[in-house]
This record gives sequence, C-alpha cells and structure tokens, in this order.
Amino acid sequence: MTMRRIAALALALAAVPAAATAQTAADDTGARILFETRLRSETVDQQGFLDQAHALTLRARLGWRSSTRHGLQLLIEGEGVAVLDDRYTAPVDPVPGRPAVADGETVELNRAQLRWTGLPDTELTVGRQRLVVGNSRFVGNVGWRQNEQTFDAVRMTTTALKPLTLTWVFADRVQRPLGHEHAQGVWRGDIHLLQAEADTPVGRLSAFGLAIDLDNAAAQSSTTIGARLAGSRTVADDLSLTWAGEYAVQSDNGANPADYSLDFQAAAVGLQTPLWSAGLGHERFDGDGISGFQTPLGTGHGFLGWSDVITTTPAFGVRDLFLRGHLGVPAWGRTLRLSAEAHFFHDADGDFDLGRELDLSVALPIDRHWSAELKAAHFEGEHPAFGDADKGWLILEYRY
Repeated sequence: MTMRRIAALALALAAVPAAATAQTAADDTGARILFETRLRSETVDQQGFLDQAHALTLRARLGWRSSTRHGLQLLIEGEGVAVLDDRYTAPVDPVPGRPAVADGETVELNRAQLRWTGLPDTELTVGRQRLVVGNSRFVGNVGWRQNEQTFDAVRMTTTALKPLTLTWVFADRVQRPLGHEHAQGVWRGDIHLLQAEADTPVGRLSAFGLAIDLDNAAAQSSTTIGARLAGSRTVADDLSLTWAGEYAVQSDNGANPADYSLDFQAAAVGLQTPLWSAGLGHERFDGDGISGFQTPLGTGHGFLGWSDVITTTPAFGVRDLFLRGHLGVPAWGRTLRLSAEAHFFHDADGDFDLGRELDLSVALPIDRHWSAELKAAHFEGEHPAFGDADKGWLILEYRY
C-alpha cells in the first residue's frame, strides 16, 4: 500500500462521526481498538537556506489492545507517516536549499508488547514499547515528531516496597524518529535504567541511574546519575506555589571515544491556578570545550525552546533562563489554552550569548476526539553556530 493510500485511509477513518465510533469507556484492563491520526503543516524559515521548508505530513496509528486474562495483556500497533507536501529536507530525502524537518515517510511496527500484572503491586512489560520516564528529559518517546521513539525493552515497575516506586528497564534497540531507513534511525546496544521515586513533605523525589552503551552510536554512550524534586503547595484559594529542581552527573561509557565528566542543573519556581500558570526557570548543560552534556534518549522539544535550534549541547555547554505562562480562556463552550515562553541562551559559563527565543501557541479541544493547535517559534541567533529561525505549525489531531 502506498503512503498516499495510507493517508487517504487515515483521513477516511478519522472522518467517521464520533457517534458512530464511540465505545464504552474502559480502564486499562479492557480490550479496545487503538487509533489516532495527526495532520500537521510545518513551515521553517531558517538563516543560511535559500528557500523556506514546507512540510505537510499525516501520521496514523492503528492497533489493538486485548483484555487482561490471568494478568496478561497484549498490545500491537502499527504506524505510518505520509508526506503530502515534500518541499523540505526529510531525514532520508534531502532537498537542496531547504531546511530540515525530521518527519519522513515511513511504515513500521510501532509497538508490540506483552504486559503482565500477576505479581502484587508489580507490572512487567516485554517487547516494543513506549517509554516515558519522569518528565521525559532523559528517556522519552519524542512525541512531538510524527514518528515517535519506541524501545525493544523489558520494563518492570513495582510499588511493593512502599513508599518507594521502583522502575527497572533494559533495552537493546531504539526505533528513533528519523525512521528505520536512516543510517542512525535505529540504535542497537545495551541500555540500563533504574529509578526510585517517593513522596516527601516537599514534593516528589526521584533518583535514577542510566547507562547507555550503543554499538552503532558510540559517541552517544554515557552513564548518567541524577535526581529530581518537584512539588507544590497551596498558598491561597485556588493558588499554588510550584517548584522543581534537578541535578545530574554524566560521564563517557562503553566505546565512547571522548573522556569527560559533566553535570546538569535545573531549577524552576512558579504560581498556578485552575485557569493560569506562570513560572521562571534556569537550566545549565555543562561543556568542557570538547564534549557537552547530552540527553540522546530524551524528548528534547519543549525544554530548550520549541524551535529545536539547539537540539544537542555544544562543546561550550548551554545555559537557559526562561519564562513560561499558560492561560485558559473560555471559548465556544470549551477552554482555549494559550501558552507562551521566552528563552535567553548563553554558554554554560555565561561568557557569551547564543540567542533568544519567543514561543507562542493556541490549542483548542474541539470535542473528546478532535483537537487543533496553532504554534509558532521565533529564534534570534547571537552566535555563528545558531542562526535565526522562524517555525510555524498548524495541527489537527484525532484520537479514538
């Protein structure tokens, strides 16, 4: 089946009236069909390129989850991405003079997993699966891209040792958003993760160790040990003070040719109500002049700005001072969500500017199946490594 036929099928399925496709609400033990689709237009105007990039892509996922019997549950899901406007440089299809958009045509097995809950307070999942650990900074599914990142892994989570929640993961293959046809679209090797979480009087505390040893991406092999604390406290009617702090140390691992030991720090504080939130934060990724602190398995979009101009940490590191705000506005019987962010980037030591960024979005849930979003990012570079960039997105999404 061609990609255009997949696109037509996805649109046809998504167009079925909600009343005809509605199914009884079920918990995660019940059988159900899994279907979702996302149509996205992305425009990129980037310094150093003769033309703009225009990407119109359609992502569709179709799968099935069985009911739970004897503690066992099967889930299988396929994913296809169709390119409807290809005036951009895709991961395996470069277009001279146009910027890159990391969404290319692909058809692949997205998830195929077996979940077992036969032990008290314990869940074991084996197979190709979605992994989102904590805030997804170090291990995530890169859900912003059309082709999400999944892992061939064994994952065990248990709350049997209360108040601790323990998560252990072993993975030997990573299906990256670049797609399986790209030279770096699949990473192979040994990935180990151990995380412990517990509630404390000052928030949720988590500590983790992550060891990455990749056969075909040795430069991304590393060992990271870190901790994060996040919490909130009511200070007035419907008003809460929020805070978060994070620290990690990273060193080379396996066949990585570099020799380094670097750290990462993050802190944020904010105010939140049911209708709005506002916060101030600071993040610092260390660099030693040769290597930078990296998060190769994490979801980068949304941390260092939406433009993704700074996708990997340069050798001189990155320091980000940011402001974030969200506002819910009643509209057409629903809540329109307005979001804005401002970022000010420097090198890790604060010696010189890298650039600044302004991000804006408006999102509207149309009904319980449909949602739409308009999103934009404006990056002004102050360093030769990071040129100016303007990016815009228009998104229509359907979830069954």
